[in-house]
Amino acid sequence: MNIELYFLRSSEHFMVKDLLHYAARLDESGETLEDHPYLEQYHRNYGNFNGDIGVYAFVDNKLAGGAWVRILANGFGHVDAHTPELVFSVLPEFRNQGIGTKIMHQLMRETAKLYKQLSLSVREDNPAIALYERLGFVKIEGSKHSNSTESVSFTMLKDLSQIVEEVEEKASLEEERFRKSFQF
Repeated sequence: MNIELYFLRSSEHFMVKDLLHYAARLDESGETLEDHPYLEQYHRNYGNFNGDIGVYAFVDNKLAGGAWVRILANGFGHVDAHTPELVFSVLPEFRNQGIGTKIMHQLMRETAKLYKQLSLSVREDNPAIALYERLGFVKIEGSKHSNSTESVSFTMLKDLSQIVEEVEEKASLEEERFRKSFQF
């Protein structure tokens, strides 16, 4: 299995929309993003705002998953004006293979360069909670709320301060890609 990580650019907004479909678990209900217009804030004009950061993975030349962060005033996982909200998904056929962990580690390294923490909103029955906890996300007490599907969600927060030190020791994705582009 050949896993390649890339920065998610504004010109790849179609991928953001496709990935959001899985992040919102609409594949399980048969619904579309058009059925949920409030989700538009998570993909509309991705990459055109200062501070939008994203990473996606290709496995054997197929889109496998991705994650991005952006500052949202009305996001489900909103904490404050300085904390970006995470959107994360791995396509079903690529789950439980470590791809999501690789995506998240790289995204957190990149995000730590600009932000002190990041947040997310997650349904209480989402299997990804175990991954978030392994990555150091902590549930915010009192953040439970009903979501649009009439299930319960809550907000989680990740402190990125310890990652800043790791970033200084490891090459960023961009630097690594640059070096690889000159190998023969």
